Amino acid sequence: MRVAVVVRSLKIGGMERSAINIAQSFAKEGHESHLIYFRSKNARLKPDESVYLHHFDIERFMRFSIVGLVWMIFAKFLNMIIRHSYFFWYGIFSSLIFKYKIAKLEKQYGRFDLIILRGQGTFETLWMIKDERYRQVSVSMFIFSGTPRKNFFLRRLFDKKHIVCISSGVKEKIEEASIIAGFKPKSISIIHNPMDVESLCKKALEYTPDIDGDYIVYFGRITPNKNLSLGVEAFEYATRYLGLNMKFVIIGNGSKFEDIKNQVTKLGLDDSVIMLGALANPYPWVKEAKAFLFTSKAEGLGNVLLESLACHTPIVSVKTEGGARDIMRDELESFRVDFDKKKLAHKLMEVLENEPHIDYDKYLQKFLPPYVVGQYMREING
Repeated sequence: MRVAVVVRSLKIGGMERSAINIAQSFAKEGHESHLIYFRSKNARLKPDESVYLHHFDIERFMRFSIVGLVWMIFAKFLNMIIRHSYFFWYGIFSSLIFKYKIAKLEKQYGRFDLIILRGQGTFETLWMIKDERYRQVSVSMFIFSGTPRKNFFLRRLFDKKHIVCISSGVKEKIEEASIIAGFKPKSISIIHNPMDVESLCKKALEYTPDIDGDYIVYFGRITPNKNLSLGVEAFEYATRYLGLNMKFVIIGNGSKFEDIKNQVTKLGLDDSVIMLGALANPYPWVKEAKAFLFTSKAEGLGNVLLESLACHTPIVSVKTEGGARDIMRDELESFRVDFDKKKLAHKLMEVLENEPHIDYDKYLQKFLPPYVVGQYMREING
């Protein structure tokens, strides 16, 4: 089978890592796999040599054609009149460009049997396209509906499309939005993100973290939804009142990076908290950590949870809304607490002191490449 995975960018992030994982999973299972991305800015990730990589610079194509440039100006003008409508106008033209470019690619390699679109930004860029081969992989818990304008846009994105949800939580959100906004997907199914455990474990051995003593870790984006301030508060409480004597290593970047840095200073934790910024390969740090602190308010799935399990690192988590419960089930459910710094701190100490035995492989089975690829095969074969 010939497969194309399409994603907006290859910057460091869970979305981008998942796009690479699914492309590599198909290649690993013996299929011809292609990865297509749109934006080259901050592109720091790339698949291995088993995947054909293509850069479709749709925006540049538009800017350097007279018709495309005029259309972009027109779209920006309309966006000033109808707020948040830019994607709608832009997507009319960008969808045509993509169809042209994918046709050229198919002349070279042959017709694609399956084209997987990853993420909201990709849906918006290609919203005009309706094709039986396309599967829109929805990853977000934030699907806003209710106003006539939002409902209209949601119908453009999801109506009569094949939707794949990465978790039961996302599926529930799509179904809820479909009733409010009045759209009806052609199909809707749940297929989890694949996790290439073997590859990740190799990356986890690439270097030794430069740190003395034990530590706990956070890795991922630092944005409002990630709620890392709660993790810092819980760490401070555990250090001050529960006898915790470890460092807290924070790996990642985002809009709340400076706020977290200021919070660390305000709480007097500068000597205990290490902020490394974004790393292309954070897994050696994750592997050597005594626990991973997970504080997100909501997650489509929570790739970092899977990555932590693959590194055999225990997780201490809040009761995140959405797909995280698909991962943190059975015995792992006991490692989840309410959004409360004291409860989180006490659970962290419990895990650090007891060093629980966890059957990590058990929780990863449904996320391994053969299983996930098999689900996609069943999806397109009916």
